[in-house]
Amino acid sequence: MQTHPTVTITRAAPADLPALLAIQKEAFQSEAERYDDHTITQLTETLADVKTALATTTATILKAEIDGAPVGAIRATRHDDTCEVGRLCVTPRHQRQGIGAALLLACETIFPETRVCELFTGHKSTDNIRLYERLGYRRIKEFTYPGFPKITVIHFQKPTANFSNHE
Repeated sequence: MQTHPTVTITRAAPADLPALLAIQKEAFQSEAERYDDHTITQLTETLADVKTALATTTATILKAEIDGAPVGAIRATRHDDTCEVGRLCVTPRHQRQGIGAALLLACETIFPETRVCELFTGHKSTDNIRLYERLGYRRIKEFTYPGFPKITVIHFQKPTANFSNHE
């Protein structure tokens, strides 16, 4: 019989950032290998970059913990009526346990004034795509970034629970 530990999701504090950045780098190694590109921003981002993003934008980071130990994180940034979701990461040994889904669902409620949540993932990230679609995200478009020809990016959107309140 397998027991599932309780996952707690809260806003990250500045003291959490080094551990969460380490989780991000560990979790995104598989993405870098999948696309044969170790220059993705999730791997090259520094602690100073994270602190700057938090200080200069409406970004919020949520952390997932099991027994007080961080196991995952997600970042949300409000742009007018849109919540942009990024940097969803879970330690490899805790993946496929519902933690990523719990983080994503919690992230959708951070900014009650938003109409939609949006996120982006690469075309080869089939587990991510499956998760997003299972949680109600729909593909909006696909594109490539200049300088990153190996990755076709898929843009997803989902109306927030508050969407009907804004009409």
